[in-house]
Amino acid sequence: MIAAGSGFSLNPDPVEAALEASLQAQERSGTEHADVCIVFVTAEAHPAAHALLHAVRRVSGAHAVIGCSGAGVLTERGEFEEAGGAGGAGAAVAVLSVATDAWRVTPFLVDETEGLGEAAGKVAGARVLGPARDGGVILVLADPMGLEPQGLLRGIAAAAGPLPVLGGVAAGEPLFELYNTEAASGTLAGLAVSGPPPVVGVAQGCEPIGEPFVITRGEGAVVQEIAGRRAVDVLQEALATVPDVATRIRRAGVFAGLAMDPAKSPLERGDFLVRNLLGVDRDSGAVGVAQSVRVGQTIQFHIRDASAAADDLDATLGRMATALGGRRPGFGLYFNCAGRGRGLFGVPDHDAKRIRERLGEFPLVGFFGNGEFAPVGARNFFHNYTGVLVVFAETGGRGTP
Repeated sequence: MIAAGSGFSLNPDPVEAALEASLQAQERSGTEHADVCIVFVTAEAHPAAHALLHAVRRVSGAHAVIGCSGAGVLTERGEFEEAGGAGGAGAAVAVLSVATDAWRVTPFLVDETEGLGEAAGKVAGARVLGPARDGGVILVLADPMGLEPQGLLRGIAAAAGPLPVLGGVAAGEPLFELYNTEAASGTLAGLAVSGPPPVVGVAQGCEPIGEPFVITRGEGAVVQEIAGRRAVDVLQEALATVPDVATRIRRAGVFAGLAMDPAKSPLERGDFLVRNLLGVDRDSGAVGVAQSVRVGQTIQFHIRDASAAADDLDATLGRMATALGGRRPGFGLYFNCAGRGRGLFGVPDHDAKRIRERLGEFPLVGFFGNGEFAPVGARNFFHNYTGVLVVFAETGGRGTP
């Protein structure tokens, strides 16, 4: 059984906004009490965070409340971005209320003096190992200050094993995380969710160009040769396949896509871990990539702009619809990069509208953050410019499509 609902408010008083959003969420859930509430707010809520969280708990009765600040928040009905202009209207508050007997949730807060690296990951992993042993995922909301994403993921894996790690990085000024009735900075808030795995979509916002080839010479983060040729020459040929390349590349980013499954053929969108290009050495022909590479790994170059990101989101949602297999989503979370939204697409509510059109209307909350956590293939990674959608269906799911 899943009973969930979302609420949103822009009331000038953050506490009143929390009350309004919580009442909406609770009414739409159809239950009197929630097991957990997830709360995303804009930075204006910080001075009233303690009272705001008490309001959420008073309305919902939830024993667990987590959340964080964002550069904007969203629900299934639309998106609010600070860049769009709050106009002094106060904080934006989005609340998801969930009551369920299909999943068990255990909240945690990690506040490590050494920062949010491997040590913090081990603490988080140790705290969630028991509840998550029979499946599920780890949801994390991290502060960017002191964050070492790869170290954090290594620590979680060392303590909790190969569970999917999903979530986002707080944004706004000031930055803060929410845990039960307190706001804290420099921390990691999270939930261990045990039960049937959710369906996860990772939209990295890119379009493959050229053809996939094998890296034949490279070391560390430097690709020297691809298919026996200089890497820069393969990159130039890939760019030449883009229609109207001179115009499009001026407003698009160029990236490397590294195939995660060496046995998969043909490779499609979603099969690559997309990483920034760090630079090109035209004398040696080498290309730097923001990820360690290995000889024998398949690489394909990508571009990212509004058109590529829209197509990639559609493809991701299509795979998720297939994985859902006609089952109704019970509720969802969307961790969206602050570099997407209106600034990228030029229109409001872009992703929320696409999600609603492709998967139907279901309770959903999310925020615009400073980075995202999600698996690609069987490994967890930290991402930028990515939309990570996590959908908990009415019955057990087939995981990441």
